[in-house]
Amino acid sequence: MKARHVQLIASYSARYSVRGGIGLVFLLLSLTFGLLVAHTMLQPVEIAAAQFAKGRNADPARATQRALEAITEQAKPVVAWMLTPSTREPDAEAKRAGDAWSDFLLDDRPALLSAIFLILLFGWPLVVAFGAFDLYAGDIGSRQLRYQLLRVDRGSIYFGRLLGMVVTFVLVLLLLGVTVTAYIGLKLSVYEWPALLGWSAYGTLALVVVSLPYVALCAWLSAGFASSFASLTIASLVIGGVPLFAALGGRQFEVLGYASYLLPWGFQLRLFHPEAGQVALAAGGCLLQAALFAWLGHRKFTRRDL
Repeated sequence: MKARHVQLIASYSARYSVRGGIGLVFLLLSLTFGLLVAHTMLQPVEIAAAQFAKGRNADPARATQRALEAITEQAKPVVAWMLTPSTREPDAEAKRAGDAWSDFLLDDRPALLSAIFLILLFGWPLVVAFGAFDLYAGDIGSRQLRYQLLRVDRGSIYFGRLLGMVVTFVLVLLLLGVTVTAYIGLKLSVYEWPALLGWSAYGTLALVVVSLPYVALCAWLSAGFASSFASLTIASLVIGGVPLFAALGGRQFEVLGYASYLLPWGFQLRLFHPEAGQVALAAGGCLLQAALFAWLGHRKFTRRDL
C-alpha cells in the first residue's frame, strides 16, 4: 500500500461520489432529513409563539422566547428519560444524572439545536448506510476492480475509497450543520449567534465522529458482497436491527441489552454529555470500533476474489 495511491484514490472518490445518481440522492436525502427535523422542532415553537403574541399582545421576539421556555420545560422529563440508563428500575442517582444532563442540553445550550442533534444522532446511521453501501460491492460484481489492480494494490484501493467516503460525509455534515444553524438563527431570533454557532460546530463534529464506525462497517459489508442491493440490505438490517434487538431483548433478559454496544448505539449519546470524561470515552469507543471494522473490511477485501 502506498500513501500517494491512497491519496489519489481518496481525492477522486470524494470529488465524484456525489456526481452519480446514488450520490445525488444521498446528498438530497441528508439535507432533507436535517431540514425536516429542524422544521419539526421549530413548528411547535412558532405555533405557541403566535398564540402567546395574540393572547397577551406581546411583541414577536418576547412571545417566541416565552413559547420556547414553556416547550423546553415540558420536554425536560422526556429528554431526561431518554438520557437515563435503560435499566428496569433506574435508581435515584441515575434519575438525578439524567435531569442534570437534560438541564445541560436544554438550558445551558441552545435547546432547539440540542433536540435536533439528538434526533439526528439516532437517524443519521441509517443515512450513512444509504450513502456508503456501495463502496466496493458494485465494482466487485461487475469485475471492474480487476483493471485497477493492474496499477495499484488492494490496500490502496480499499483505504483510498474509505477515506474518500469519510471526506464526503464530513463535507455533507458541514453543509447540513450550516444549513440547520442558519435556518434556526433566521427563523427564531432567540439565540445569540456565537452560542448557536459554537454548539452547532460541536454537534457537527460529534456527528462526524459517530459516523466513522458506521462508514467503516458499511465498507466491511460492501467488501463481502458482489451485489450493491445485498450490501445495502445487510447494512440497513445490521444498523437498524442491532439496537432493535437490544431494546426488545433487554426487556426480557438484561444481558441482551448490552448488544447495543456492538455498534455506537450503546454509548453515542454520551458525545453530548456535560462531563468531558464521558465524551472522551464515547469518542474513543467510536474510534476503536471504526478501526476494528476498517481492519475487518481490509482483511476481507484483500482475501476475496475480485
